Parts: sequence; C-alpha cells; structure tokens
Amino acid sequence: MKNKQQVSNILLIVLVILENLFLYYFYRKGILTQGKNAIGLFLTSALFGIVLIYKFYNATISEPGSRPAGKNTISYTAILLVVAGLVAIGIYNGPFFNARVPDHTVSDIIPLIQVMCRRFLDGQYPYSIINDFGFPQHMTYLTMHWMPFTLAQLLHIDYRWITYGAWCIAAIWLCIRSINIPSPMLRAAAPLIILTSYCFMFINNNKILGETVELLIAAYYMVLIISLNGKNRIFQGIIISFCLLSRYSLVLWIPLYCFILMSTGNKKQLYTSAITALVIVLALYVIPFLSKDWGVFYSGYKYYDDAARFEWNHLNSEGQPIQLFSGTGLAYHFYTRLLNIDVHARIKLLQKTQLVCSILVTILMGIWFWLKKDKIDRKIFILSSFKIYLTVFLFLIQVPYEYLMCVGNFVTIALFCEQARYRIGNSNNINSNSNNM
Repeated sequence: MKNKQQVSNILLIVLVILENLFLYYFYRKGILTQGKNAIGLFLTSALFGIVLIYKFYNATISEPGSRPAGKNTISYTAILLVVAGLVAIGIYNGPFFNARVPDHTVSDIIPLIQVMCRRFLDGQYPYSIINDFGFPQHMTYLTMHWMPFTLAQLLHIDYRWITYGAWCIAAIWLCIRSINIPSPMLRAAAPLIILTSYCFMFINNNKILGETVELLIAAYYMVLIISLNGKNRIFQGIIISFCLLSRYSLVLWIPLYCFILMSTGNKKQLYTSAITALVIVLALYVIPFLSKDWGVFYSGYKYYDDAARFEWNHLNSEGQPIQLFSGTGLAYHFYTRLLNIDVHARIKLLQKTQLVCSILVTILMGIWFWLKKDKIDRKIFILSSFKIYLTVFLFLIQVPYEYLMCVGNFVTIALFCEQARYRIGNSNNINSNSNNM
C-alpha cells in the first residue's frame, strides 16, 4: 500500500507539471504540433483523475487532524512565502493593467461586462442587446460571471483586480488547508505548485489575465473542489450555484454527483445542497433577469453559435482558424478532416459529439461507481469524476480558447492539494467511514 501511494503521488506531481507544459509551453514554443499537444493535454488531464481513483481504490481514508505547532513551522513559512509572492505579483499587476486598457477590438469580454455593470447600477436591464461597439450583441454571461465586477465599478478600480483577488483568496485558502497534509513532500509541493502554476501561466500567456476574467471562474472551481471535499452542505450548494451561474460547464456532471450521494445514503446532503443551489439560481438569475425576458437564455446560447462560426472562419497567416490551432481541443480535427460538409455542419457535429461524450462518460463513471462503491470513497470519486468529466467536456468544446483550459488546470491544482490531505489505510468497508466525514 505504501509503494502504491508513493508511486501515485509521484505520478500526480508529474501530471500536474505536464498539464502546465502542454497548456502553456510545448505548442507555443513549437515543440509539439497542434494534434500532439492537444492529445497530450487531454491525456494528462484525464489521467490525473484516473490516478486519483487508483491511489484511493480499496483503501480507507481519513482527514488528518491539526498537527503540533512545532511541526507546522515549515508549512506556515511556505504559506507566508506564497502570500508574499502573490503580493509581489499584485504590485507588478498594477503597471501591467495600466498598459493593457480593455479594448473591444482586441477582446470584448471585459468591455461587455463593463456595459452590463453600468446598466445594472443605473437600474437598467443588463441583458438588453448591446450596440455600443457598432453591431448588436446578445449577452451570454450569467450572473456570477459579471455581477462581482459591480464592486469594481463602484470603487472605480480596474475590473481585473476582482479576478486576481478572487483567485488569490482561493489560492491562499488551499495553502492554509495544505498545512494538514500528512506527507512532508506533498505538504511542501502544494503551495509551490499553486504559485508556480500561476507564474508559468502569466509568463507564457498573460492575455488570460489581461484580456479575460477567467481567473474568477477558476477561483469558483477551485473553491468548488474545496467544498466537495468538505462537510458543509449549504456552502456546497452555494458554490455549485456560483459555478452554474458563471459557466455551466458542470451541468451535465450534476446528475452523476446526485447519483453518488443517493447511492451512498447521503440524501440529506443532496437535498440541502440542491435546495440551496436552486434558491440562489432563482434569486440571482431567474427572478431578477430571466423572468423579464424568457428568451434571453436562448438568445445568448444561440449567440455562441454565431461566435463559433466567426472563430472557425477567423484565420491566421497560414489559413488556419486561430483559436482552433492554439494547442488545445479537438475542434481542429473536425475543421481539417470533415471537408465534405460546410463549417456550420462541422460545428454542429462537434457540439453533438461533445454532448454525447459528456453524457456517456458520466453514465460509464456512474455504472463503475455503482459496481465498485464499496471499494472507493465517495468524496474521492466525486472529485475524480469531476476532473475526468471536465477534461472530456473541454477537449470537445466548439472553440477551445486557451483561457477556458486554464480553469481545468486550476481544478487539477486544487484537486492535488485536497486529495493530499487524506491518510490512507486498508479496508473492506470504505464508504461507511466516508459517510461520516
């Protein structure tokens, strides 16, 4: 068992490193081609979830208690160094933000959110069609994708401080929880991976921070991992609702989450979390916004099709769609191989493929869990299944923007930190312990 843990821990660290290299380095430096890099990113991401299942299969797990103060000195020092690093990055971000004023001709993400926030604070309907940039645009952003930035609008600060601040909160939270990691190697690795992954992203693709708000979404998903690994049912429902109201990437995984809780006798957790999430979705989106125009959601969804067609026809100097040839996703394959049908048909086929594969992977994981639920802890399987599902979903997305993929990367990092908190032992009755955790 000890050798299995050690091998698994080494594999997890290697996979974290490889995922970062595939996402931010290999393709950008011309080391790998589009296809090899995209497949490499997919495999390393999916394998992370699979190795997690392997590590905890047929073993009991228990969360460590607080460690003696004297043995926490190194951990606290590591956290202080991480905080100091985040402050240093924040100081550098000031001139970086000032040099990159949001421009809708470069990226319309932040400019559109600015319009929505101004409308909301002025008492106007934020989901009305936007004509500020010379052509009509339907708003696709759900509430928690734009509403947090009303704080920046009120304080007259750069919106990107909200994204960085939210990510810092999630990162520091993970670091603090890593104090109780029993393995000295993993306890040291956790804060180091968090900080270096951010720096590696910033060095190799600072557009993610400069032109998007995706770090806010990444923060939601990092906290989601913390909540799924915790006991607070209401908090779990809150953060699930935040994820649903930012990007609804996890919506097809939710049935699997419900099935796992139901099949392990955790109905109270399921009902409490579900009701909490439903109330928040109603309060923050359906009642104040959707009820005023029930066509808003469909119009926004349809606008994604228009945006996809634009990106599939937005070519680089080599005659390739820029966003499809950025080292991520399988969309490039549908673009280059299915020349007998037009672009619109290829996009539709990819959408159907994504839907079928995402549903299929959740069904297969549900069947596996039903057959093996006495051999794997439910929390570990919930975390692992989410990683595997999200990997499939992002790999088959119609426009594989790099900034979307960074969310999956930070999910990996959060998973690495959270799974390391458990002690492992042999058992024949695994989920009986898990139900009380």
